Amino acid sequence: MQLRKNQIPALEAGIKYFNEKKPKPALIVAPVAFGKSLVISKLAHESEESIIVLQPSKELLEQNYSKLIAMGGEASIYSSSMGKKEIGCITYATIGSIKNIPLKFKEMGFKSIIIDEADRYPRESSGMLRKFLDAAKISWVLGFTATPLKLQTNTDYFTGLTYSKMVMLTTRNKTGTFYKDILHISQIKEMIENEYWSKLIYETFPFDKTKLVYNTTRAEFTEESLKKTYEDQEIGRKIEDYIANSDRKSILVAVPSVAEAQRLASRVPNSEAVWGKMNKNKRKQVVEDFKCLKIRVIFNVDVLTVGFDHPLLDCLISGRSTASLTWYYQFLGRITRIDPDKENGLIVDFAGNVERFGRIEEFYYAQEDGIWKLFGEN
Repeated sequence: MQLRKNQIPALEAGIKYFNEKKPKPALIVAPVAFGKSLVISKLAHESEESIIVLQPSKELLEQNYSKLIAMGGEASIYSSSMGKKEIGCITYATIGSIKNIPLKFKEMGFKSIIIDEADRYPRESSGMLRKFLDAAKISWVLGFTATPLKLQTNTDYFTGLTYSKMVMLTTRNKTGTFYKDILHISQIKEMIENEYWSKLIYETFPFDKTKLVYNTTRAEFTEESLKKTYEDQEIGRKIEDYIANSDRKSILVAVPSVAEAQRLASRVPNSEAVWGKMNKNKRKQVVEDFKCLKIRVIFNVDVLTVGFDHPLLDCLISGRSTASLTWYYQFLGRITRIDPDKENGLIVDFAGNVERFGRIEEFYYAQEDGIWKLFGEN
């Protein structure tokens, strides 16, 4: 399996990093559908040292490992939830499984780690990741992410009130800066110009945002206001009607609650609901049937966002308003993957998110006065 031409610079940046004599924690930024797992696999095999490849979940580990196997690679897996606890020269792991054995990796000479979805881990020294890295004496720390962003909690000096601010992962926080630099950024426009992204079509509907209320940190809207806004504007009925009149083959819908996901699944033919705390075996089977087009519609509650790989997905419906730029980008990113049997990806927005954040094709990163920033429409 060969790398795409736009993946090669990311690989080269990673190889250069692991050859540095005095490395500092750094990032490589690559868009959704870039194929980070392939680059990570190639980079791990290019390394002359033992290396850990860390994923934030069992599902992502399984997905990344399968890509490695498809490339003809070999690696060990250390994950309690997968029932495997083996350490090899290349070890794919989850932090929850290895957090208590840093000395074992230290004794075996591990000095390097690649962190997939690096934005999913707290940067603070008190977090599981930082404690593991410090105890294991890991020197080379390279993170991969599509969204090098983090909500940082601040306190207003005059009022004493707390609030959240979206910052880059390279921005200093209360305990300093963990990731010191971004080594390489692959921009979304590169994916589009090289036809590695599906053509996106947006269809938006009127939405009254006046009753949305921020939570205490202003990081997201309150559950109560989301529910009321959803019900008052009859978004559930609009979604049902839209699906009934749509010819799209595979539809992923975001709704604000498990109860609503289950209600819609009981009313819409050939559909299922998926949420975080449902039976894992049941969820796995539903997702597999969805990917095989045995199930046409999934009503999703904050599950199938980061890392969900389904190239045949040709319609996203947003019935859930959000104040989270990261959630918005990751959710819309599910439809960007290309497939010979998919002409385009349709994004249907009943919740005012496109108006709030703009089209994701317009997102790009750039430096101003030495500081990395994210830009978009308006």
